[in-house]
Amino acid sequence: MAARRLVAAAVAVALLSLILNNVAAFTPSWVLQSLEDGRKRSVGLWRMCPAGERGRDDPQAGKRGQGTQRQCESLGWGSEYSGYQESRGTVKLQFDMMRACNLMATVALTMGQLIFLLGLMGLPFITQDSQWWEEAIAALFQLASFVLVIGLVTFYRIGPYTHLSYSCYVDIAACLLATLAAAMLIWNVLHRRDDCLAPRVIVISRSLASPFHPRLDNDYVESPC
Repeated sequence: MAARRLVAAAVAVALLSLILNNVAAFTPSWVLQSLEDGRKRSVGLWRMCPAGERGRDDPQAGKRGQGTQRQCESLGWGSEYSGYQESRGTVKLQFDMMRACNLMATVALTMGQLIFLLGLMGLPFITQDSQWWEEAIAALFQLASFVLVIGLVTFYRIGPYTHLSYSCYVDIAACLLATLAAAMLIWNVLHRRDDCLAPRVIVISRSLASPFHPRLDNDYVESPC
């Protein structure tokens, strides 16, 4: 019973990771870029929004920007909006890699949640007593953590006038939570296997050793595995 509660706790942690992963994906604040004219913009995985209108070289840029409100733009695969002194090829690779890793992590976390719910439903082909049920959920959560790490590592190199924003840190938290969920399940699986590999304990009743109390059935207790 305690093992099942641990599985439920791990799935809850993974659900929080899934929520944070999607929040990070659809908020336009992955990096904060400074442009050549001094303006700043927030760039996310799927949206880009202006963050400032004041220029370094043009003091009237701020006044012009106040009169014209710029809207957010949608981004997609292959977008290469780079900041000041930043390589477009590097930016394209970083965001395309992160989009792919984010989608893969979302699918893996969702599939883990689905397998957990199917196990609770008690279907004949997916039950909580199945040997692969908990291992499959752990593998999916570990896959989500692995791909998020790959995507986040690509942002170790950014331009001198580009800074990581809060969406990136939210996704780092999602990665850590997915890792924690997978670690909890892996520990549970290995702990259960250690219990099953232990030698069976057989307790013989004292009545069996007495010739004056013959019994037909043996009294013994053995491990549940």
